[in-house]
Amino acid sequence: NKPYVYFSARPPTGICGAIMFMFSHYTLNAFSPRIFLRYKRHAGMMAALLFICGACCLAWPLVAGWYLAVVTGMLLMICGFYSLYSLIVFRQQHWKSRLVALIFAIAWIVLGLSFVVNPLNGMSSLAILFGFLFVLGGISRIVSGCKTRKQSGAGWNIFIGLLDLLIACLWLAMNPQQSWLFITAFIGVEMIFSAIGFLVLRNKMKHAQA
Repeated sequence: NKPYVYFSARPPTGICGAIMFMFSHYTLNAFSPRIFLRYKRHAGMMAALLFICGACCLAWPLVAGWYLAVVTGMLLMICGFYSLYSLIVFRQQHWKSRLVALIFAIAWIVLGLSFVVNPLNGMSSLAILFGFLFVLGGISRIVSGCKTRKQSGAGWNIFIGLLDLLIACLWLAMNPQQSWLFITAFIGVEMIFSAIGFLVLRNKMKHAQA
C-alpha cells in the first residue's frame, strides 16, 4: 500500500482549529491533471500570501497590529449583522432561540465596534483571550500527558503543556503595548510556518504526481 500524503496547517490566529488535508496515493491519482495543477497553484499562492503577511507583521508590528484589530472588528460585526439577518429570515423559530440569537448578535456588533473604534483595547482583549486559550491548552496537554505517562511522548506532552502555561502567564502579565507587539509577532510567525506547510504540501503533491 502507498503511504498517505498528510498535511496539517493551522490558521494564522491559532484559535480556529486546524485545517487538515489528507490525500492517499489513490485519490491523488484520481485527480485530473487540471485539478492537480489548480491545487498546486492554490497552495503556492497561499504560501506566498501568508509569507508576505507574516513578514509584514514582523517588520511593521504596530501598523500590522492596527490592521489586524480593524479586520477582526469588521469580521465580528459581519457575524453580528448576519445573525440579525437570520432572525428576520427565520421568524418561525421559538422566541427563546430568537432572544439568545439577538443577544449574541448585539454582543458581536458591540465587540466588533470596540475593535474598530479603539484597536488598542481590542488587541488587549484578544491578548486576554489568547492567554486563556493557552492556559486551557496547557492544562489539557498536562492532563493528557499524565494519563498516558507510560507511553512514549508523554513527557514531551507535559513539557509543552508547561511551556504553554508559561507563555500564558507572560502574555497575561504584559501591558497593552507589549501585548500588541507580542500578538502581532505571534501571528506573523504562525503565518510564516503555515506558508512553509503549504509549500510542503505543494512539494508532496508534486512528488505524488510524478
